[in-house]
Amino acid sequence: MVAVEKPQTEVVRETVHQQYESLPYPARDPEQELEMLRQPTVCELPRVNALLGGGHRVFDSTFRVLDAGCGTGDATVFLAHQLRGTGARIVALDLSGASLDIARRRLRARGLEDAVDFVQAPIEEAPSLGLGEFDFISSSGVLHHLPSPEAGMRALRDMLKPDGAIAVMVYAKYGREPVYLMQSLLRMLAPAEFGEERRLRILRRALQALPQENRGVRGLLDTPLFHSEIARSDAGAYDLLLHSQDRPYTVPEIYDWLDGAGLRLLDWGVPRAYRPETYWPGSDLGHLDVAQRAAVAELMHGRMAKHQFYAAHAEVSMPVQPQADERGAVPVWTAWGFDAQLGPALAGAGARLKFTMGEEREVTVNGDALNRRLLGDVDGQRTVGAILDSARGAFPAQTADQIRRRWVELCDSMREIAALVLYAPAA
Repeated sequence: MVAVEKPQTEVVRETVHQQYESLPYPARDPEQELEMLRQPTVCELPRVNALLGGGHRVFDSTFRVLDAGCGTGDATVFLAHQLRGTGARIVALDLSGASLDIARRRLRARGLEDAVDFVQAPIEEAPSLGLGEFDFISSSGVLHHLPSPEAGMRALRDMLKPDGAIAVMVYAKYGREPVYLMQSLLRMLAPAEFGEERRLRILRRALQALPQENRGVRGLLDTPLFHSEIARSDAGAYDLLLHSQDRPYTVPEIYDWLDGAGLRLLDWGVPRAYRPETYWPGSDLGHLDVAQRAAVAELMHGRMAKHQFYAAHAEVSMPVQPQADERGAVPVWTAWGFDAQLGPALAGAGARLKFTMGEEREVTVNGDALNRRLLGDVDGQRTVGAILDSARGAFPAQTADQIRRRWVELCDSMREIAALVLYAPAA
């Protein structure tokens, strides 16, 4: 009997499947789950709500979420935590049973397991499983590992409600140059047939033995994200440097990818990172469109290791985000528990206020009394108009326009790092 050779797509999928069964990623210990709530930026639901419905989407038993390629459950846990008690349902989908088991145990530790349905299947096959459509789909660090990321994106599109949104994280090309240099070396030093344990031993020895001036080694050790992945766990080191399927993207490639799937980009996870003015204040780029400006910003940054973005059906109009000084709009903090950071900061001394909410999400603003008042009045209930009028009464020496301009500057700074959203005025 002549052996039938498996299609390359199936070979790739089986190899990736075996990796995550042996080395579930990211490495998480359910016994330590309550020590930290990990909060993926693009899964902050106030931001999702602003994009989907101008802040008026109701999170109830009709709201459905898919975590496509959930791994060991970082996004699933965070989404379930935010949706606790709402009746909303989450489907956690992954190729690896070992990863799903860890995600399930993490949710159980938080008393959230009943809100989640677990499905073991490839993303590409999910539309045929009868899972229905979803209001919000998260897919973080997954599509770039598929045999065909294009097929994966189309699958997500097919499961998205007409007025829904997808949040995606994929690898970025330029910032991962050290990774790909080391991957190329390790493919020769530690080929796949050596097996996982032997390959990991060679990886560790290579990082110790190679000259510290080696461009790949230096880039890995000097980049906190890469260094922590290598140092924290075998799963992280293997995923970073020994993965069999790893496809990075540039900004133009993301736009082309979405266009080919009938989707359009709504916004970047951290908008400031994709603004050329962040790196070259006052630069004159009026001849470039939005996509070209984002591509220029990526090149100016030069070290982006990943891209996070939101997408929606290309033919569907999504709510227009309010201007910073729209008086009927309601400012809302996006990060879970940000009030705990804000209160002490406002109560402290100092001429500057610094806020940090994760990678690329750091901002320093004027810490004078007016800014402290404006920030302190953001409670998710008061409108912009109410906040401005309150400040006008507390600072009579300032004109209404001076206070408005100060608020716009402050609001835009916080929005640029995805720390604040404005919900549209109520109808």
